[in-house]
Amino acid sequence: MKVLVTAFLPFNNSINNYSQEVIKYIENVDKEILDVVYDKSYQTLEDKYSLNEYDLIIAMGEARMREVLTLETQAINMSSCSLKDNAGILKQNEEIIINNNEILKTNVDIEKVKDLIEFSNDAGKFVCNNLYFHL
Repeated sequence: MKVLVTAFLPFNNSINNYSQEVIKYIENVDKEILDVVYDKSYQTLEDKYSLNEYDLIIAMGEARMREVLTLETQAINMSSCSLKDNAGILKQNEEIIINNNEILKTNVDIEKVKDLIEFSNDAGKFVCNNLYFHL
């Protein structure tokens, strides 16, 4: 099985990003640490990897308010956050892909992992959701 795991650099004046810390312990997969910049994170992956060759892509992010590991079950076509990304971009109610009203749902078999982790139906509207929607 060919697997790609991504994490993010710190953002919003943080000195670390939990996803970047976790990825250090993952072995035997392709790994990429992405900058927290809206469309650049996906473009970096698309430029560097043949994404359709992967059996599984795990895009890790950070939600500091959560106390447990959560699997995002969907991404929405919207970028809107009060925080600027690492390039200083502030997005307010902007579609990621114009005129695309899809909600993209994970193809992970949730029933198989439901006892191991918690689920979230809200990936936020910052860079994590943006990357998820593009992927």
